[in-house]
Amino acid sequence: MRSLIAALMLALSAPGCTEPNPAYQGDPLLPEECRAGIERSELFDRFERPELLDVLVVMDNAGEMQAYQRAMAEAMPGFLERLEGEGGLDVQVGVVTTDARDGAGLAPIVRDVEGCEDNTLQVAYSGTEGWVRAAACNVQQGEDGDGFQQALDVIETNVLGNASALRAFRREEARLLILVVSNEDDCSGAPPGGEGASRDVCAWSAEDRREVAPLVEELLASSESPEGISFAVISGPPSGVSYEDGEVVRSVCRSTLGAAYPGNRLYQTVEAFGARGVFTSACTLDFFDQLDLIADRLALTSSVTLCASEPMAHEPLEVLGLTEDGQEAVIGFGSGFVFLGPVEGCDNGALSLKRQGLEDIVEVSTRYCALP
Repeated sequence: MRSLIAALMLALSAPGCTEPNPAYQGDPLLPEECRAGIERSELFDRFERPELLDVLVVMDNAGEMQAYQRAMAEAMPGFLERLEGEGGLDVQVGVVTTDARDGAGLAPIVRDVEGCEDNTLQVAYSGTEGWVRAAACNVQQGEDGDGFQQALDVIETNVLGNASALRAFRREEARLLILVVSNEDDCSGAPPGGEGASRDVCAWSAEDRREVAPLVEELLASSESPEGISFAVISGPPSGVSYEDGEVVRSVCRSTLGAAYPGNRLYQTVEAFGARGVFTSACTLDFFDQLDLIADRLALTSSVTLCASEPMAHEPLEVLGLTEDGQEAVIGFGSGFVFLGPVEGCDNGALSLKRQGLEDIVEVSTRYCALP
C-alpha cells in the first residue's frame, strides 16, 4: 500500500505534469507597434449582434397566393426552430404585405385560418409560447390585397421611413432579414396606366418603375455592419422576355402551388445586395429547401464585421471590449476576432468579431495602424 501511494506522489510531482504543454496553442500575439502607418484609435459603440435576428416577411396578399402562403406557413416552423435551436438565435418575426395602400406598420394578426383562432401575437418572439405557430399564422394574409404589388415601396416605408412604423418589432442591435414571398414581380413606383391585369400593365411600363439601386444603397447604409441587413426572395425566376402594350405576361412556371411570373425586379434587388442577398424559385412543391438555403446563407451567423474608418496597414495592435458595468476585457486575436483586411463593404479593412468574443460586451475599441 505504501509503495502504491509513493508511486502516485512521484507521478504527480513529475516535471511533465507541471511544465507547459508544447501542444497548447494560444492566441497569436499582436504587434506592439506599427510596422507601417500611423497609430489610430477607433470606438465601435453601435453594431448589430450576431445572436439577435429580426425577420421581416413581406407577403404578397393579392390573388392566387393562398397556396403559396400555406406552403410558407408549413415551412416556417422548421426554419424558426432551426434558427433558435441550432443557431442559438434570439428571433423576432413580423409580417407586412405587398399592398402599399395599407401604409406603414405590421400586417394584422391572423386568426381566420384553421389552427390560428387563438393567435394573439402580431410579433412572434422566440422563447414565447406559441411563437412559431403565430409566425406561421401571420404569413397567411389572404388574397384581397392590391394587384399592383409594391414590395420595394413597402420596404422603404417601413424600414427607412416612419421611425415608429415597426417600433414593436425592430430592435436597434438586431440584424434584419427581409424576406419577400410573391408569385409576381414588384410594381413599385408611379401608378401605371392602361387597361388590363395588374401584372401586364406593370410590365408594359417597366421603365417607369422605381429604380432598384438607390433603394438598396439606402438599405445597406442603414446598417452598422455588413451583416446588419440582408434580403431574400422566393418568387418566379427572372425572364428576358419584354412585353409591349396589350401583350399578356406569361408565367415562367406552373407548379402545384399555382402559376409564378417573372420576378425580374426582385431578382435585381437581390443581385444589388451582393453576398447579403438570396433569390430562390417559387416553382416548387414546398418552401422547405428555400428556407434552409436562406438560413444557411443569411440567417445563421456567428460573427459580425466591424469596418475601420481608415485603411489598416496590418493586423490591429489591440482590440478591447467594454462590458455593461464599465470593465475592459481583451478580445483575443483568433479566439475573439479575426483580421480580414479589405473585404466587400469594408474597403479600409475589417475585423470579424466572433459571437463568443462579444459575450457581455457592449462596445468595442481598437488601436490599429492606418496608412496615410
